[in-house]
Amino acid sequence: MKSQEKAFFTFLLFLLVCLVKVKSDVLTVHVGDDAVLHCSHSIEHFALLTWKVNFLNQSSCFMSTSNLGTQANCSSRMQLVIDKNQTSLRINNSMVLDDGNYTCEIAKRSGTFDYMITLQILAKPFVSIKIDGNGYPECRAIGGKPAAKISWTPESYKVKTWNNAEQNGTTTVISSYNTSNGPEVTCIVSHPTLANPLERRLSSLALSSGANNVTLILGVIIVLVLLLGLILVWRRANLRTCLGVKKDRPATRENPVVVMEEVEPYASFTVKVNTIYNSTYDLAEYKGAQ
Repeated sequence: MKSQEKAFFTFLLFLLVCLVKVKSDVLTVHVGDDAVLHCSHSIEHFALLTWKVNFLNQSSCFMSTSNLGTQANCSSRMQLVIDKNQTSLRINNSMVLDDGNYTCEIAKRSGTFDYMITLQILAKPFVSIKIDGNGYPECRAIGGKPAAKISWTPESYKVKTWNNAEQNGTTTVISSYNTSNGPEVTCIVSHPTLANPLERRLSSLALSSGANNVTLILGVIIVLVLLLGLILVWRRANLRTCLGVKKDRPATRENPVVVMEEVEPYASFTVKVNTIYNSTYDLAEYKGAQ
């Protein structure tokens, strides 16, 4: 008896799981495409129809309609569509931030029916490969959603890969192949938006030129540092020479000060008057003698 009850409850649990799967769905759309979410329940004789949206960034919005009118606080890119006995939600020019769970809720006299659709937005990454500042190959998968996967051939244990989360919800994957010696290397990028893995190659010539560029840059930096050091030494030597010359040179004599003896103006005038008077007296005396 217990085994029959256990089998019965197992069967009910299986039916419940099946029912839950039927009442949900997943829709995948590429960035920029229009997404149309169809509600599986009939809206015949509905009293209230509501689309509830819970975005992955924890925000939410809703759109509802009834005999009393329509209410909504979602983006203007979202449109509630009613066609005969079916309803759908249309999203124009889908964006990464549209990711989330969309629930269609239909209220009737016979009850309330829910249907949830998980919307997944895919973004194709932009792939590039170059020589980084250290002379190593660097591969980037920019702006992908979900994050892209990067691998290299030939394989190497000297590979460093990290992810950078972007503000728009995408991810940039950067992978550095830390060796510049050997044959050409190939970066392989895999992503759900790519039918086949994308490959980017760097030839051995590009690798050697990248290493040569790094060596050249280091050489230029060393030469500049040496020149700067020589200039500083030369200026310091000149400064010491100038200081030595100044110490050996005798002190210059100051301009002599001419001391002028002050003479009273009246005394000078008196002397001049007396001189004239004496000269007149001598002349008169000379004429008298004649």
